[in-house]
Amino acid sequence: MQYNHGALQEQLHDSDVSELQHRDRHHKSTAHDSVQDVVNGGGGGPGLRHTREVGWGDPGAGRGGQRNDRDFDRLRTACLKRNVLYQDQEFLPCDTSLYYSRRPPYQFEWKRPWEIAKLFQARPGFFVGGIERFDVIQGSLGDCWLVAAIACLTDPDYRELFFKVVPDNQSFEDGWYTGIFHFNFWHFGKWQEVIIDDLLPTYRGYLRFMHSKQQFEYWPALLEKAYAKLYGSYEALKGGLMTDSLTDLTGGLTESYYLRGKNTNVPRNIVNILFKALDRQSLIGCAINPLDPQSGVQESKLKNGLVAGHAYSVTDLREIQMKSDHGQGHITLIRVRNPWGNKIEWNGPWSDRSAEWLSIPVHLRQSMGLIQRDNGEFWMDFRDFLQNFDVLDICNLSPNTMADMPRQWHVVEHHGKWQKGFNAGGQPSRSDTHWSNPQYFVSLQDTDEDDDNHCSFIIQLMQKDRRKIKQKSKQFLHIGFIIYKYSRSYSMPLGRDFFDYNRSVASCDAFTNSRQVVKRLAMKPGEYVVIPCTYEAEQEADFYIRFFFEKGNVAEYCDEKPTRVDIPLPEPSNEYKEQQERFKQFFYRVAGEDMEVNPFELKIAIDEALQKEPLHKDISIDACKSFVNLMDVDNSGKLGYTEFSYLWNHLRSWKKVFYQFDKNQSGKMNSYELQKAIPAAGFKVNHSAMAALIFRFADQSQHIDLDNFLICMAKLMKLFNVFKEHQQKDQAVFSLQQYLETSLYVG
Repeated sequence: MQYNHGALQEQLHDSDVSELQHRDRHHKSTAHDSVQDVVNGGGGGPGLRHTREVGWGDPGAGRGGQRNDRDFDRLRTACLKRNVLYQDQEFLPCDTSLYYSRRPPYQFEWKRPWEIAKLFQARPGFFVGGIERFDVIQGSLGDCWLVAAIACLTDPDYRELFFKVVPDNQSFEDGWYTGIFHFNFWHFGKWQEVIIDDLLPTYRGYLRFMHSKQQFEYWPALLEKAYAKLYGSYEALKGGLMTDSLTDLTGGLTESYYLRGKNTNVPRNIVNILFKALDRQSLIGCAINPLDPQSGVQESKLKNGLVAGHAYSVTDLREIQMKSDHGQGHITLIRVRNPWGNKIEWNGPWSDRSAEWLSIPVHLRQSMGLIQRDNGEFWMDFRDFLQNFDVLDICNLSPNTMADMPRQWHVVEHHGKWQKGFNAGGQPSRSDTHWSNPQYFVSLQDTDEDDDNHCSFIIQLMQKDRRKIKQKSKQFLHIGFIIYKYSRSYSMPLGRDFFDYNRSVASCDAFTNSRQVVKRLAMKPGEYVVIPCTYEAEQEADFYIRFFFEKGNVAEYCDEKPTRVDIPLPEPSNEYKEQQERFKQFFYRVAGEDMEVNPFELKIAIDEALQKEPLHKDISIDACKSFVNLMDVDNSGKLGYTEFSYLWNHLRSWKKVFYQFDKNQSGKMNSYELQKAIPAAGFKVNHSAMAALIFRFADQSQHIDLDNFLICMAKLMKLFNVFKEHQQKDQAVFSLQQYLETSLYVG
């Protein structure tokens, strides 16, 4: 089917649509005439007659903004009133929505589900025959990591969460269908609604990407399209980790444990971790690796009844006391569910009909919760579980993910950015810059309920939107985090001196080039500093860091509080009076007949004074205007003797600081040296202000020459003076006139 994207614009009078147009004024509402009639005598699908397709810009619906159900309802209601089909103008039915690195391998046709079903004399359904784990089939895209996470979400115990992601207020039924659908994904700290139309890529009448085992069920294909829109294209979903998709579908934090092989990382208290995870309604999955991944055969039944290459879920855990000839002992049993829901189950000890159950009377089994709820669910000795499964994933849900969550994590989250030349300091071996990385102060005071000596928490570090921007050849960076024990003898944020003399006490296991790095820790009460960083220095990325605390502990961003510290000006020498007299003569000569110095005269004076400096070049007129602005209290644009003398002493002091921190005496400081020089000159600024100063005064190589350093100091002093002049409590209050004059004069 072809679409007329150049159709004439239609004036929309509906009040709901007008409201949306008013909100999104820079997007035009357009109506596209369908070029062919459709089902049942030319209608636009089930329940629609003589229908046209309409596309409205909805900037919040996809790649960056947030929407809510009211947006979806208004759009659908507007479509119903006008008897039109919705067409998304942000994620168009074209090749660039499919692939970003190449042309499609064949010519796709974008069809709506009712068009596909019509070929088989059938009708489409959003849900068909209930929701089951193996409804979802991967297709040819290579996004098995997404399919596996969706399968976890279809577990009956998580129906509330499933319908949070896949709202059930949409269907193909008469009175509902307008070609518009919506889904919700957790996206770096917030739930984001993605609105799409139902044009799906097909080849020869069939869906080529994710689809349902039920031929005419379409929620999986539509969910995949919404996820592709979130990340920019279908190809952006090719290859990934299940931990990432589980995070996006649940808002949770996923830990992965490798139970067998070289990379095993099973903590000693894994049973305790699982008990707490089940208590917090975590999604817990486990799997056995495929026997021969190269063969293409993913699933193989083993002699013990388990299936390799197959995903299972953990549903319960029990510790029971057992009597034997050797006395009293305890055993840990774990309950595992095969999502196939059939009799393909574990056939070893503690399986459904094993002799071990005879040692426990039926009534005691029930009182201890040792019951089999349905086919496909079975118990195992936990030791057998560790010896037979390869991977254990625990998706810890964030608070309020579901309504009934009696026990929750205490979650603290922060958004940040590594910026080249400012705080992209790299890993600890980069001693010159590591100290500049973002810092988070963690105070651990509340100990665990079952351990008075430790505080348990999980850190999740994510690099943001790299999957989306990999379409611009941006790959995942190697990221990680380092933890240091804080000593109150150092001021916050920590400077290089701290890192030169203090070793880390914990870290992530390794720097990895994946979207997220997760590590569970149990540390003694105390104060710590967490440093998220890239492995290499000078790599830029946005990041999101989240702390899951078992109890209500603290994680705060370490930032400098802006303040000005008085730095003593250079002490006068023994020849002070003689020097003062020479300085007056110098001033009179520069000032001329009016006995005041303007910026042009000031430039001559400074160039003359600095002519013996081997690395100095002529001072700029912009710098001289900044110096005059700093000291010119009456806005005359000129300096008298007292103002000139005060300025000259500050210039001498700032020049001394510049050469102190220009370590290689090149005549330029790098941006990291600038971050040390500014406090030494008496100014403390927060990180965002420091980043602004570097952006304003550094050159393309992130270097600052003497000229720009002096301007920077003058502007900082002026800004602090202006704030103090207009300060009321912790704020500066201006009239509009005062604000304009001050802003223009400071520059």
